[in-house]
Amino acid sequence: MKILLTCFLLLFFSMSVIGADLALYTGPTNPGWISNASCRREADDMIKGLKGIFASINDYGDGLEKDLGEWAKKRTGDKKPDVIILACGTTPSSLYPFPNKQPDGSVVENFIYDGNVVINIADWIFYMSYEGGVRSPDNGAAGAANIFNIPGLSFGSRNNNMKVNANGKKYLPSLKDFVTDRPWHLEQFQGTDWEVTTFAEAGPNDADPAVAVHKKTNGIIAALIQKAWPDPAPTDDNRGEVVVEFVKNWLSEKIKLGLSVESGGKLSTSWGSIKSF
Repeated sequence: MKILLTCFLLLFFSMSVIGADLALYTGPTNPGWISNASCRREADDMIKGLKGIFASINDYGDGLEKDLGEWAKKRTGDKKPDVIILACGTTPSSLYPFPNKQPDGSVVENFIYDGNVVINIADWIFYMSYEGGVRSPDNGAAGAANIFNIPGLSFGSRNNNMKVNANGKKYLPSLKDFVTDRPWHLEQFQGTDWEVTTFAEAGPNDADPAVAVHKKTNGIIAALIQKAWPDPAPTDDNRGEVVVEFVKNWLSEKIKLGLSVESGGKLSTSWGSIKSF
């Protein structure tokens, strides 16, 4: 009887927590923000650190942008909180056609508003692409503004001296005080459908890293260490570690997969309370 109970619990556990998929985009970087070599190193750290957390991990480099877009489409509507990490700090046209050719209903917007997760490091989130090794016509600030559905949204340089807060110390132990270049402008999220959690701040209205959760759809957008830091020493570069800690410590705490009676036995997502502090 104990053996049967153990087997049942193991089966239930595997069905409950395994299933979400992860994709990394490691295509050409904007080299002033993160070099291709740094991107590769930090992406490898992410893959190593997140192995076993996801049912599958796919790494899409230059020339595989179309495949990443198809990956996102297939996981939109699959009832699981899948994750895309933009490890190169750029957004390929297969997710969001540049320059702002699809301000509403893009692949990445549909993916996020289906309750999935996008994580960005380095350059201004959704700003541009470098696929093929050539800088695209920029989406500019409008890229993020369109995807967040917040007119005029900016991540422009402002108060940049970030001090790790209690949230950062709890969830991102590798995060240190640093100078960002693309802070979140927190006042622009007031009165919107997004609730923002900060991990380091420079005064009441500027933060980096931070994460926003859509109150109605549970979609998540995180921008972590948006700093022009092309070639730091490997021992100094903590971007990969911070992403791993964010997923393991914060995201895994907020997202729980379980079998619900209401869903007829299908995987459903239950969310813990998410607060900004």
